[in-house]
Amino acid sequence: MKKLGKKAYGVIYIICIIFLWWLWSAITNKELFAPSPKATIDVVENLFETGAFFKHLWSSFLRVTTGILIATAISLPLGMAMAWCKPVGKIFRPIVDSLKFAPVTCFQSLIVLYFGIGEEMKISLVTIACIFSFLPTVLQICEDSTDEIVKLKETAVTMGFSYPRMLLHCLIPYITPSLVASFINLYAVGWTYVVIAETNNTQYGLGHLMYIGGARGKTAMVFAAIITLFVFSKLFNMIATWITRKIFKWRIEDEKKSVTA
Repeated sequence: MKKLGKKAYGVIYIICIIFLWWLWSAITNKELFAPSPKATIDVVENLFETGAFFKHLWSSFLRVTTGILIATAISLPLGMAMAWCKPVGKIFRPIVDSLKFAPVTCFQSLIVLYFGIGEEMKISLVTIACIFSFLPTVLQICEDSTDEIVKLKETAVTMGFSYPRMLLHCLIPYITPSLVASFINLYAVGWTYVVIAETNNTQYGLGHLMYIGGARGKTAMVFAAIITLFVFSKLFNMIATWITRKIFKWRIEDEKKSVTA
């Protein structure tokens, strides 16, 4: 019943959004400012018919995924080294702490200067944005000192584990579900910046679709790209979260036991 209630609430919420959108469009009565739901659906249908829809979606997804994977390959080992190796932490922590407050877009001009306006620039912008977001998160997860982690460390020491063995066989497996969840959430950051990157020298991509629609006064095209981005991101997050919970079911059960205890 609870699941049914949530689904019904979700359906009602979507219907209300569509109704308010239609009402806004009807009151404004100007396609340039507020295209109707029908006009937006027509744009999506046209993109499907021409085959451009999946080209735009796949191009953006490929750029985001590539940037996230590169950022993860840098952030994971560096964050772990900063958390568990004091000399490394002393060197890099001041830099990481200062980068938390630096807007990624301020580096866009330098990225264009170094990498041009091709694919390298777009992936580099997404990569840097994801590093700025993921590296502090990795550091925080690795330095977490909850009761469960404290008990885990104490048990490892009691069993005679060396520090490297304790990290490899105890701590890293325990924090992996949190790292995977943060990795999934990283896609939200990637989608934000790929839209910015795709406004330059691009043939396909949701950001390019938004830019062309705005430049040509086709607001329905902009709405279609935004809705596509929202729906795809929501579905991707739901599927990825479901898979993660199935894989790390033991962690969820442990958290439930600790709450009820």
